[in-house]
Amino acid sequence: MLTDTASALVLLQGRATAPTDPHRHGLVPRARLVRQLVTSDAPIALVVAPAGYGKTTLISEWETRDERPFRWLPSAVEATAAVEMGVRSGIPQVLVVDDAQDIRAEAMHRLLNLACRLPPGSVLALVTRTRPPGLGRLRARRMLLELDTADLALSRLEAAMLVDAVGVRLNRHQLERLLDRTGGWPAMVYLATTVLADSDDLDAAIMAFSGADRTAAEFLRDEILGPLSLDERTFLRRTAILTPLTSSACDAILGTSDSGTMLLRLARAGVPCEPLDRTDSGLRLNPLLAQMLRSELAVTEPDHKRGLHRRAARWYARERDPYTAIEHAMTCRDARLAGRIAWAHAPQAAAAGRGTQIGEWLAPIRECAPSGDAALALTAAVHHLVTGSCRAACASTDTAERLLEDDPLAGGEAAVALLRACLDPAGPVDALADASRARELLRHDSPWQALALLVLGIAHHLRGDRESAGPLLDDAAGRAGATLPVIAAAAHAQLAVLAVEDEDWDEAAHRAREARAAIPPTAPDVLRAFVSAISAVVSAHRGEIAQARHDAADADRLLATRADFPAWLVCEAHVWLARAAIRLSDGPTGRRLLARAARLAPTDNVVLADWIHDGWARADAFAESATGDGPTLTNAELRILRLLPSHMSFREIGERLHVSTNTVKTQALAVYRKLDVSCRSDAVRRGHEAGLIGNA
Repeated sequence: MLTDTASALVLLQGRATAPTDPHRHGLVPRARLVRQLVTSDAPIALVVAPAGYGKTTLISEWETRDERPFRWLPSAVEATAAVEMGVRSGIPQVLVVDDAQDIRAEAMHRLLNLACRLPPGSVLALVTRTRPPGLGRLRARRMLLELDTADLALSRLEAAMLVDAVGVRLNRHQLERLLDRTGGWPAMVYLATTVLADSDDLDAAIMAFSGADRTAAEFLRDEILGPLSLDERTFLRRTAILTPLTSSACDAILGTSDSGTMLLRLARAGVPCEPLDRTDSGLRLNPLLAQMLRSELAVTEPDHKRGLHRRAARWYARERDPYTAIEHAMTCRDARLAGRIAWAHAPQAAAAGRGTQIGEWLAPIRECAPSGDAALALTAAVHHLVTGSCRAACASTDTAERLLEDDPLAGGEAAVALLRACLDPAGPVDALADASRARELLRHDSPWQALALLVLGIAHHLRGDRESAGPLLDDAAGRAGATLPVIAAAAHAQLAVLAVEDEDWDEAAHRAREARAAIPPTAPDVLRAFVSAISAVVSAHRGEIAQARHDAADADRLLATRADFPAWLVCEAHVWLARAAIRLSDGPTGRRLLARAARLAPTDNVVLADWIHDGWARADAFAESATGDGPTLTNAELRILRLLPSHMSFREIGERLHVSTNTVKTQALAVYRKLDVSCRSDAVRRGHEAGLIGNA
């Protein structure tokens, strides 16, 4: 403890007023912060922020607004002596220690302990670039007022006042963009305005201003990086490509194991950053500093930069962050790596209903990707399939299959088989073969076994093998679970169809509910329509008319998109929506849907043909019951009439219906006679007028 005489001598050596600030004139007032300092009853005020946040200027403004005397103390010794005297004197005063980051930990600990004993009204104000240790107990005892970077950042009003003082006129949107780019860092806002003052295009100048700008970079190097060691500067420069900085990510790209310790050191050294959370799990560098560091890395270590980005791409891919991984891969111009990252995540994204994300991944890769990349072709095929571009999906699958011959890709052959099975251009026979081939190539525990099982189950169902279809679909739904919701929804919806055919309405209701619960709102439109259609059928049967109409309207809206999805799936959705419409006494809509289903149905699919014929029969029965004047055509003649609007010849119609050409001609002539017409076009016209054929 210093003697009273020594303490008095030291106190007299302290400055009675704030240090001269050459930039003080014209600076904006910080009334909101001064108000907190004036009214606080805490014995310790901590103002902590990096250089350029106006810490000292804030204390100077506080001094002008406070009636208490201020003492500016140049060192820990003087500060300790002054606080000791303040404890004994009982006179309210404010003791200011600027650049408190230079005080050693032991001296700071003693100083804080002494400050806790200051009389009411006295305050120890610490102005520092780094946060001193041992603050937890002070916070718990409510003895500490803290103002940090977030508090000292300029508000919109303060920024406007600073910009106006420099002579630059910005509108509200320009000012907001400037604040976004600078984070409200007062020094950076000021430096930006000096650049804007010489610009004829303020919008372009604001967007161009970054930490790499010469004026900003010089400030950052001198004031922020200058006090750091060489190791700390190198660490920051090489990890600045990451957003945010976590110990695991930094270790991954640097090949080290102590990044967590380094991050804590940097945060305590006053590097402008913000913690990710309250657990100190990582940091986010101030964007201006990060920009400057990345620019410096590109100039000083260009080859090392590419390797860092490549390792970052692989790490983010392992962490299931394909957006960031692809961004890093493209930064180092490794389109091949980017394509493989996209392909690794595309199937999962598709099965989760995130097809648009796949397109976002593909966009930057396509700009510089090689034309012969199998992974990229497979990714494009998945994207086209789930977004309703079947022809493009087929073309990309063909390309991938060709490229895989010279550029093997793990799982590529199985992926091609699965894509072929989903696209099913030639009918369920080919789908069975392709899906079976995919199952053979996939590992038994592969999540994509669920998709292969789904396609196999649907293919068996559409071939008429209902006994085989059920277990396959049930297995697919179980394997898909919550992780592959699109596959789960499709499996449950198809199982609901099986239950409806068996007139097991309790099971149908259960499966329809499961399908609706699983289907994500971003799933392909046609699949959402199919789920809503079968749900409408079940709800209508159970007398839940409002729900049935809601589901039917939703399905009809989704089917109106006319996207290019697999024909069998679109046809199935139309058939079951038509069934719902007829149950809801909407015959015209049912006929319209059946007419479109007939045009879409694959020519060799007996099950779809039978469903369509059954739908027409139900529509006819409804019309007869509603009007008492049923159709005069036989069922066989009605089937012929409903194929007449197509461009198929009588021979092709016969092949589709599995009857001879002569039989088709005989039945067509009977139709002409009964409708009192003499040609095919007139028969189609009369069929529409009579309501026997739905509108397109």
